[in-house]
Amino acid sequence: MPERFDAAVVGGGPAGATVALSLVRRGWRVCLFERTGFDGERYGETLPPEINPLLRELEVFEPFRALAPLESPGIVSDWGGLRHEQDYLRNPHGSGWHVDRNRFDAMLCRQAADAGVECFERYRAVVSRCKTGWWHVGEIHARVLVDASGRDGLRIDPGDERETEDRLLAIVLRLTYPDGAPPDLRTYVESAPDGWWYSAPVPQGGMIAMFFTDCDLYSRQGLVLEQQLSGHSLTAGRLQCAEAVKTRTVYVASSCRKAISGEAWLAVGDSATSYDPLSGRGIFKAMRQGTNAAIAVDGFLRGNVGLLADYAALVRAEFDAYVLQRREHYAAETRWQGRQFWDKRRQSNAAPFYG
Repeated sequence: MPERFDAAVVGGGPAGATVALSLVRRGWRVCLFERTGFDGERYGETLPPEINPLLRELEVFEPFRALAPLESPGIVSDWGGLRHEQDYLRNPHGSGWHVDRNRFDAMLCRQAADAGVECFERYRAVVSRCKTGWWHVGEIHARVLVDASGRDGLRIDPGDERETEDRLLAIVLRLTYPDGAPPDLRTYVESAPDGWWYSAPVPQGGMIAMFFTDCDLYSRQGLVLEQQLSGHSLTAGRLQCAEAVKTRTVYVASSCRKAISGEAWLAVGDSATSYDPLSGRGIFKAMRQGTNAAIAVDGFLRGNVGLLADYAALVRAEFDAYVLQRREHYAAETRWQGRQFWDKRRQSNAAPFYG
């Protein structure tokens, strides 16, 4: 006899764990499937101050502080030739944070499990729908499916596609310092001729730096990172005493799922909408979406089926607003005329860069 749940959540990142935790506290029987053991590479190490009230609302702020996150006092950016410093000292929500993503995601899932969620780690979920309307995940049946599986998402419908606003490639460097962590704990963002730099300290010491560029540009021409540092003192000064201990490339799409919800299912987090890392709101967006998704699923299970479509409309509206803000920010960088990366992102038409 298959085991039955009210909701099955596929994906144990911040979005999935938030949905599961919120639903089980509303009295529903919930299971969560995570394909890893929280021991691989996960990116998105910096949390904005706005995460603090959300963590308190979820009652996970103290477990979060027990992870010993590194305080993030602000952001320094060099964009369009202008230096801007955002100090969190006056932010009503307090400080931002630098976190170890594996430990952060594992903490959220652990809190969900402690609250009563049935968690399955290292489980690659295969999802199907039966004639009775229940969702099947292996031997488990669920009334509602929550897709929190990441940027690619589950293939739920044959026509399930994404609208892609932009395609970036991130060249990721993990760095160490001879004398420990860098003295400045702020996040740095700096534009360059063929992309832009992000760098931030990490709690275990050292730093992560990423150079974001265009996928097509990188595949056709390649890049020399030293050339992207030349004349850019903000990032170059931070990296000059560091040693790279690990490098890799990561595909980073800015996109929205065309169908965010359907019959007894919805998508959340990157599975629904993935944002440009320039927004600095990836984890916060995922967790806030998670709380909204839980409200929609709770209403659906109580008979208000229209809440799933309402949730999808809200997620789409937020993505559309983000796209406009993102384009304005890229358009503000007016240097490097004739460079492919910036010419492509300065275009002002309403169509996405990619289909």
